[in-house]
Amino acid sequence: MNLESGKIGFIFDLDGTLLDNMDFFLRDMPRQVAQFYGSEFTPEMETFVKSMMFEAFGGSKLKGKTPILRAILKTAKLYNIPWYKRLQFLKVNYQVYKKGITNMSLIPGAEDMLNVLTQKNNFPIGICTTSSEEEIKLRFQNRPEFLDQFNGALIGRDTVKNPKPAPEGILKLSKKWGIPPNRLVMVGDFSADVEAGKNAGTTTIGVLSGFCTLETMKEANPDFIFQDVTKIPENLPDILNKIQESV
Repeated sequence: MNLESGKIGFIFDLDGTLLDNMDFFLRDMPRQVAQFYGSEFTPEMETFVKSMMFEAFGGSKLKGKTPILRAILKTAKLYNIPWYKRLQFLKVNYQVYKKGITNMSLIPGAEDMLNVLTQKNNFPIGICTTSSEEEIKLRFQNRPEFLDQFNGALIGRDTVKNPKPAPEGILKLSKKWGIPPNRLVMVGDFSADVEAGKNAGTTTIGVLSGFCTLETMKEANPDFIFQDVTKIPENLPDILNKIQESV
């Protein structure tokens, strides 16, 4: 079976994969919240925040429709926030989040990589993320044209019943494009991204630009591990060969 141009699709996670925003989530945002409450953001606090955000973005303990909200509530004890002030704590976090998230940079070179896939190879591209559809648009509030190239192929946690690591979002794009899962590539910085891809039957790429270390990503066992998404074009022949093996 030949791999005709346009018959392969690439699906990307967002945070830590296309967006270079890990420092914001793990350091800048909690540090600003700590300053609001007159607290010092210590290395111990950073470790705890990282563990909570790890679970929120793809771990096993904070599943559901509002994983980030639940993670933020768990971090309230870092700031010694009593239960009756937790609503204010959430509001402070949201204000910091909403102000900062619209200014996130892309992974350097990510846009060029997408151009190689779409303009040079005519591959459809999509996003499958644990963020809500509203949060996806919020991240690109100042540059909505970036999302235009995805032609509506945006899957957030609120557009599926079962978010990643379930394969539902990937299979939804598979149906939308009319491309079988074994001709799709799932790209993400988290073990949940890899697991979702495997559950759907796609080729999987793990990138190290987000939460996962090399060791953690190796445990997830994707088909490819790259430092970031900019390595996709130069490895495209190997990726296509891997897809060829599965069709």
